[in-house]
Amino acid sequence: MSIQLMLLLFVVLLFAGLPVGFTIGITSLLAILVMELDVSLISQRVFVGLDSFPMMALPMFILAGNLMSGGGITDRLWNFAKKSLGFIRGASGFVSVVTSMLFAAMSGSALATVGGLGKLQIDGMVEDGFKTEEASAITAAASTIGPIIPPSIVFVLYGVLAGVSIGRLFMAGVIPGILMGFSIMVYIAIRVNRSKQQYIKRPKCSLSELFSAFIKAIPPLMTPIIILGGILAGMFTPTEAAAVSSAYALGLGIIYREITPRSLYHILLDTAKTSASIMLIIGFANGFSWLLTIMGASEVFYDFITSFGDSKITVLILVNIALLIVGCFIETNSAVILLTPVLTPALIAFGLDPVHIGIILSVNLLIGILTPPMGMALYVVQRIGGAPFNKIVHAVLPLIFYLVIVQVLVTFIPALSLMLPKLVMG
Repeated sequence: MSIQLMLLLFVVLLFAGLPVGFTIGITSLLAILVMELDVSLISQRVFVGLDSFPMMALPMFILAGNLMSGGGITDRLWNFAKKSLGFIRGASGFVSVVTSMLFAAMSGSALATVGGLGKLQIDGMVEDGFKTEEASAITAAASTIGPIIPPSIVFVLYGVLAGVSIGRLFMAGVIPGILMGFSIMVYIAIRVNRSKQQYIKRPKCSLSELFSAFIKAIPPLMTPIIILGGILAGMFTPTEAAAVSSAYALGLGIIYREITPRSLYHILLDTAKTSASIMLIIGFANGFSWLLTIMGASEVFYDFITSFGDSKITVLILVNIALLIVGCFIETNSAVILLTPVLTPALIAFGLDPVHIGIILSVNLLIGILTPPMGMALYVVQRIGGAPFNKIVHAVLPLIFYLVIVQVLVTFIPALSLMLPKLVMG
């Protein structure tokens, strides 16, 4: 079976409505049968793909995000951000972005961010004068910061598959994540100043109120310090940091009396379901990627991009366009699993740093959660806010434009990704 036929079969099965994990598995199985290889290779490659200590961080970070969503942490973050910025006209839009950035430094997941904060954000913005579809679009766009500011489930996946330091990837995501948040706030500022809508401007809160909100927010705000500080100090690995963050989030939920035995059961059940679905995809994708590797997919991809010339700028433009298109149709984690073994060796051969490649890949694919038909963040905010889906899509388009600008900067200015890892980790 040729690479082209294998990829065509994958696309056909995907658009036929088959779940991504089964699409990958069936495609791999058929390829092995056509190539007359031993069928037991499927089970072997699934096991190899999951037999990784760093991979244990995935369910732990998923659990941490779920515990934070249900443990009263989001309310305290929202209240602190609102007290700090509430005096600005249309402040809840800025508060939503800041809160998403703070929560991103704890959860590592876009959907955990929008699921945990979405209702607070949308209701708060609507109360301050934003249209429901506009509030939903801002909430969805802000959720893309979740997997970029460390910790990050996407970076764990990429790091394991590409053999890149997860700690370096975490540090590399800090500046791009901040730029993404800043770009969304620039859009909100321009929108609020130009719009004729009556956005509410609240009076400044007193210093005592601000201090009280800050004190209540200190324990949640300590989470990223514990995670990154522990990793950089050599106290624990990123995998162990995920377990520490889960334990810390559980402790806060119990202290805040937000987590009960019943709610903990549902949190653990949801974590198990989510983790199992991701692990299934990872296992099958390892076999899929192995087949592509032995068929020479990296060399084919390298030859393809160099056929347009040997200019690094041309190559990066083509890769960005391709990734943006892929992100529209394939869920982020699945796309990272599928593309990393193919793209990374080819781009490293072209002179790109593997950490930089990880940032380019992740930011591009995360923009895809804002675009139909696989725009998962849009479906979540539509369910939470109730605005018509087509209006949310229309409202999110300018936000996508601002995020693409950040992606261009991150792509063509490697220092934005590589400066911090080199400065902190050498």
